[in-house]
Amino acid sequence: MIYKDYHRNHVVLPGREDALETFLNQDYKGMRHKWKNGKSSHSEDALTWSCFDILSNIPLSKKITALDEIFEDAYQGESNFLFKTGKLKEDQIQIHIGKQYTGLTTKESTEADASIELPGKLVFFEAKLYSTVSIASPPEKPHDQIARKLRIGLDSPLQDTREFFFIFLDIAPLKILTKRKCKSDVLAPSKKGFDDKWKSAWLFNYYKFGRNNSLSPLKKALEGIDVPPVQSVAKNMGWLTWGDLFKIVLRGMIPA
Repeated sequence: MIYKDYHRNHVVLPGREDALETFLNQDYKGMRHKWKNGKSSHSEDALTWSCFDILSNIPLSKKITALDEIFEDAYQGESNFLFKTGKLKEDQIQIHIGKQYTGLTTKESTEADASIELPGKLVFFEAKLYSTVSIASPPEKPHDQIARKLRIGLDSPLQDTREFFFIFLDIAPLKILTKRKCKSDVLAPSKKGFDDKWKSAWLFNYYKFGRNNSLSPLKKALEGIDVPPVQSVAKNMGWLTWGDLFKIVLRGMIPA
């Protein structure tokens, strides 16, 4: 559905109207895709704004609880980090929506759908709704969308001594999206649309779990940058569903 007013397509807290307009008017590589899709109910940017802007504006105690729940769900209860143990202050948790990052070594750039910066940690969220990841298309685009986000997050000026986390946000659990109707070759051209959703899950699995008990695909994707052991990079790759995020955000909005 296309709404008459972009406000109808976003959750806007009182006083955040100007921030939303600034967000929608952002351009990336000369394109204002957020503004173009601002009235579309299919916009993943609209959902990303609605969830993460609320998270950034709820009280600190609720914010920390919500972020710990996000990590719990994204890493199936196996995350090695808890926000509540960091004794963080309000200004130490910076939640950004649509911030642009550039790698120190490769000078590659990307726009993180959402990101969290805090002492010792950097978190990228890649958000998808009905679309799938963009695939590598050398030489103009040597890396697919997941590899590019991993490379830049690990090579970001903010990374320095910060541990990097990458969370893929999609419409369904990983094991559901991994299933596909056709038996065609992996990443082969196919009918555009929702049937392509499996590509995101396949690529995520390809990097996180590797092939034949080897993380060589991830190691190859990260060539050219100084990174920690690939085992730790893979461990810090998480998968989150919109359903889980919605529930977490709604709980965070309940008055104490």
